[in-house]
Amino acid sequence: MSLRLFTTNLFLIIISELSYLLYPSHVATTKMAAVSGNLKPSLVVTQTLIGHTAIPIYQTKLELVTTKAVTGDGGNSWGGHQTRIVHTQDGVFTAYTVEGRGYLTREWRLAWRQADGTWPIIAKGGSGREPVNLLASPDGTLHVTGWPNRTGTIWSGKPMSNTIQMESAIIPNQVNDYWPYQAAGMDGQGNFCVFSSVGGQKAGGSFNWACYLPLQKQWLTQTSKLDYRFCYSYIFPQPNNQLSIVSTRDVRWEALGYKKPADKEFSYILNAFSYWRTNYQETKPIERLTLQEEVPTTKFPEPWLTAQLDAYIDTKGQMHVLYNKLGATTQGEREYHHKVISSSGKLLYDVQLPTEVGEFSRIFQDKQGRFYLINSAGLLYPAGEDGVHLSQPFKLNLEKYKVKYSGFGLSVPRTGTPLSNVMNVVFPSDDSSKWIYFQLDLSYLTYLPLIKK
Repeated sequence: MSLRLFTTNLFLIIISELSYLLYPSHVATTKMAAVSGNLKPSLVVTQTLIGHTAIPIYQTKLELVTTKAVTGDGGNSWGGHQTRIVHTQDGVFTAYTVEGRGYLTREWRLAWRQADGTWPIIAKGGSGREPVNLLASPDGTLHVTGWPNRTGTIWSGKPMSNTIQMESAIIPNQVNDYWPYQAAGMDGQGNFCVFSSVGGQKAGGSFNWACYLPLQKQWLTQTSKLDYRFCYSYIFPQPNNQLSIVSTRDVRWEALGYKKPADKEFSYILNAFSYWRTNYQETKPIERLTLQEEVPTTKFPEPWLTAQLDAYIDTKGQMHVLYNKLGATTQGEREYHHKVISSSGKLLYDVQLPTEVGEFSRIFQDKQGRFYLINSAGLLYPAGEDGVHLSQPFKLNLEKYKVKYSGFGLSVPRTGTPLSNVMNVVFPSDDSSKWIYFQLDLSYLTYLPLIKK
């Protein structure tokens, strides 16, 4: 440890201990100059008092990336499963969509964070109706996937001297549609996959997918036949050609043989999710390891069960699914759950989350493998070594902004960003036209006591 860093750490500890005397309230906030190159230009230090000890977490001030993100159905904040922000050796990047020429001809923008907190646009292109995905290869090459003119397209390039040259290519074996429900994911070796979904009107559906293997310099394509359409997919390529998918069933009521309630305007029912996996995608088809659904009943005719909140593969290869449900099994009350499944499909945990965790929660790990849950109310829950045992939360400073649908975008490993003690976060706010950024440094975090049930 350098003398400068040691001195800074000692200063932080002294400030933390003095805060108990200086601030009699539960939460004390102070500002100081950043000492880490990752945290320029300044830090907001939030200190939660437990007994006589002030426990700090480190969060940058909120930065406004844009006020022109497209709103409404299929707008920039729609979905939640997309990869939206990455951190590479060149810095932090985010991709968002703007109005363009209309509902089906929106455009994407790629922005690069500067040391002064500004976000200049360095590349742009056509996105189609839906938000784009942003991925980062280990060498820092950035990839944006979009669907202009109903065609799956990828743009790739490596930043150099504050500029980037993006080359485009057609993604093979993708659905030709304005509603592809596109999804993408990257592994630590630079292998990445792009999915699109088919179906919804009746029984039957498919995943159309293509995975690019950089060592072989080729695309590997497959079409996976399904019983129904599944959307809002979380895609996890893994080393040695493994692949995992978590996705929510999204079909018309009559496709499942259900009668839509007379007062129900929405023609589609989302009441199930599945987890698929293959141990060798080149030769073995994906296998469904679990299906969870909430069926309509006379008393509860409008069930809801989705895994749209989040899915995450941990350092042990276990799948974490954050889902919400409502129906007969919950007696009509909305519940939020965290399910953990082994790579072989064995159920390890299925715990109900505290009500205050609420909508738009996400799960992630730091470099030491410790888990955290972050929710749209700005609460950060340390979640131990397994992700399911929550400690008392920290309250983040979201200033005047409210987190809107579909919640936070995080620089997690499926974006191509390696595990780190620094987490980069973006979220939609106001009417979702604002795209907001902040960063967390978890290096100094001390876990709080567990929540008592």
